[in-house]
Amino acid sequence: MISFGPRSILLAIGTAHGLVLAALLLRASTNRTANRLLALLLTVVALRVLPYIIGFAGFYDAFPWLSYLPYEWSLGYGALIWLYLTVICSGSLPRRWWWHLVPAMVQGAYYCVMFVQPLPFKNHWNATVHDPRVVPVESVWSLLAMAIYLGLSWRAILRYQCWLDSDLSNREEFRLTWLRAFIIAFGATLILWSGTVLFDAFVKELDYFDRFLLYLWFSLLIYGLGIGGLRSATLAYPRPGSAIPREPTVVEPNRPELSVTEPDVPVQSAESDRQPDWAGMGERWSELVGERGWWRDPDLTAPVLARHLATNTTYLSRALNDGLGQNFNEFVNRLRVQSVQAELANPDKIRDVLAIALDAGFNSKASFNRVFKRFTGETPTEFRRRKSLERSQLQ
Repeated sequence: MISFGPRSILLAIGTAHGLVLAALLLRASTNRTANRLLALLLTVVALRVLPYIIGFAGFYDAFPWLSYLPYEWSLGYGALIWLYLTVICSGSLPRRWWWHLVPAMVQGAYYCVMFVQPLPFKNHWNATVHDPRVVPVESVWSLLAMAIYLGLSWRAILRYQCWLDSDLSNREEFRLTWLRAFIIAFGATLILWSGTVLFDAFVKELDYFDRFLLYLWFSLLIYGLGIGGLRSATLAYPRPGSAIPREPTVVEPNRPELSVTEPDVPVQSAESDRQPDWAGMGERWSELVGERGWWRDPDLTAPVLARHLATNTTYLSRALNDGLGQNFNEFVNRLRVQSVQAELANPDKIRDVLAIALDAGFNSKASFNRVFKRFTGETPTEFRRRKSLERSQLQ
């Protein structure tokens, strides 16, 4: 007898909502490739929950031919996680990306073939081959693949974060909160899933009902990632190399802002082993940037600043990192914060803090507050109040 009880209903609610959100992701007009990959990931995870929804409702007792319904695509979880994050961070799929989904396609084909077999054959196969041999290999392979791809995904995020720091002055606008939450959610899933498999193998054999909490987690995972993915579906992620090429540029004498200095790229012969004076170069460029006020540009990037300085991004990065001990983001935002501090400490200039921040090159109040506190240890309001108190005590 078919009857939807509390277990079936709980699993169905989260899973159904997740599938609706997956459908909405397909309609997003931006980040289309990434959103389609996320929608596919949510769908294949939802398929894993499906047999438990109908199983707790009694479908398998009423219709035993439903066994081997092609719901298991777990060998593709890790690959889809990595592909989604790769597209977000780079803007495109890697070469021969579909090879990463071949194990999942073979797995799905196996269940499709088994699903159409006669019931007596399926029952015999399940007892003699599937449960004792296929399931353990399938579980270990799925968990191992997921762990490897999660590691690759985390490395991709770290590389993307490094690029943001080294090329963008407004990287605070791109905090990657969603991407980190995405990885953490699947990391927790890997731990819970692995614990369940190990407990079943070495402690106690788990039955259908013992696994309910694991599949409740899968249902919540689908729902939560669907909401997070939809909220982030239209974010404009900056892409490496999408703005200005990284080739060296030549000074244009007819442009005043570029004609103040000779090209500062040291020329080294093949025979010379002398290293450039990165510290001296960094100091000279720092003074020039400060004088010219290029740091006030809210969309300033490393390639743009390199063009102003008549150099290339490689030398600019070395001069900042090796010479000044700062990455590009720190270098530019330190100049911005120092400018804001100077005006906040000036009693003759009383302007709104946000107006001061925008003039210094910050894009928003939230990013300005985060950067200011990171460099000074206090909020802009606290800094202004402290300076005012110090002046009153000196009078």
